[in-house]
Amino acid sequence: MRGIKGALLALQSVRDGRFIGSALRSLGNEMPVKELSLASSLAYAALRRESLWRTVFETCAVERKREGKKEGKSAGAGMKKNQKFSPLVSDCLLVGTAGLLELRNFAGGVLVNGLLEILKERGQEKAVPAANAILRSVSRDGAGILEKFRRSPRLEERAMWAGIPGWTLPAWKKTWSGDELNELFGLAQISPRASLRTPPGEREGVLVSLRQKGQTGDTDLAGAEPSDLFPDSIRLASTVLPTLLPGFGEGRVTLQTESSMLAASLVKDFWRGGPVLDMCSGRGVKAGQIAQALPAAPLECWEISPGRHLAAAHEMERLGAGGRVRLRAGDALSLEPLEPPEVVLLDAPCTGSGTWNRKPEFKWKLNWAKLDKICAVQKNLLKKALSLAKTGGIIVYVTCSLLRQENENIVAEVLSERTDCVVLDVPWTGRHLRRGRPWGTYIWPSLPWLDGFYAAVMLKKA
Repeated sequence: MRGIKGALLALQSVRDGRFIGSALRSLGNEMPVKELSLASSLAYAALRRESLWRTVFETCAVERKREGKKEGKSAGAGMKKNQKFSPLVSDCLLVGTAGLLELRNFAGGVLVNGLLEILKERGQEKAVPAANAILRSVSRDGAGILEKFRRSPRLEERAMWAGIPGWTLPAWKKTWSGDELNELFGLAQISPRASLRTPPGEREGVLVSLRQKGQTGDTDLAGAEPSDLFPDSIRLASTVLPTLLPGFGEGRVTLQTESSMLAASLVKDFWRGGPVLDMCSGRGVKAGQIAQALPAAPLECWEISPGRHLAAAHEMERLGAGGRVRLRAGDALSLEPLEPPEVVLLDAPCTGSGTWNRKPEFKWKLNWAKLDKICAVQKNLLKKALSLAKTGGIIVYVTCSLLRQENENIVAEVLSERTDCVVLDVPWTGRHLRRGRPWGTYIWPSLPWLDGFYAAVMLKKA
């Protein structure tokens, strides 16, 4: 019951503007690990394919009304014509539909009864008969509805099945072929798993600590394995709260996707000894990786959000790099570096379309106007990055998006205005990559530890 309530609280926090991960971390201090795991599973399942679940339970509601009219029985009891649900009832139906159709290790009857009890507790007794009828219908008919969407010849319906907002389809179709889109839609159903970054050379020691912790039964760490994609990465068989990890407080382990690790590693690949600038450092995860990999590099980090700037400061302290990383709060379009950088990392703000499976809440708040604004910011930031780099310097442009509008198109537009910059090859190899057209490289989200990323490397010629 506490886990179900936790999922509803997390959804409400998202409606209030918080990130789902932050909301769940707040709940971590209030409930046992098993209940928190249930809350997390339900909340993420609901958000990843929110539009699909709403379509399913609304379809079932309509069918139950029809049955009630036709049979003269109680099938449609409590349901009014063109009924509008309150936010709480709507979220209960959303969580119930997602849980019934996606979770395999939780009894459906327990979930439905728990949601109905919550409605009673919150003064929504009148909605209980309708909610009960709809969820019972979802349990009976929902899988068939899902299969129709999955097998539909219409791309719009397959996109809904995959949890892709319909308005984004023109952008996806301009980036990928039909076969590639079908593959991406299938990959969107992979349950993300956690990967951990260790300081260089410390992976084996951390693996021992994780496995020992896992053997005690406290956390699901016994199956920790080294990654074959990144030398300082460890793969877990599930997600995990970072504060539960042995060595987290001492900076020996950091929660980070392998795509993010590969992107930040490009700074090390092209560094030749000069200053490094991280133009949009966020919470400092990539900056922390750079600081650990290049302890001799003068590293300067900019972040426009005061909250993320403060989080980055805490992250540097946790990693023991607080005294040598220069963090500055402000707009990257206005700030000037303390030293001309040799390497500029521009991890540009984006739609996050490559991470929607792991961070699903943001996609439902986007639209074409917001995408256009994001692309305009990306273009201006890349122009600024090129102007800041030393002659002979390197600019690493990164997004966690799989949309061409935010990637090759931005690089092409900016470079069309300059004659002193060329695009270099990204030094990655492996089956989890796709070539950009014509520039840059995509990381394909074909493993639970990978998100979709894009990177392009530019040289500012003499």
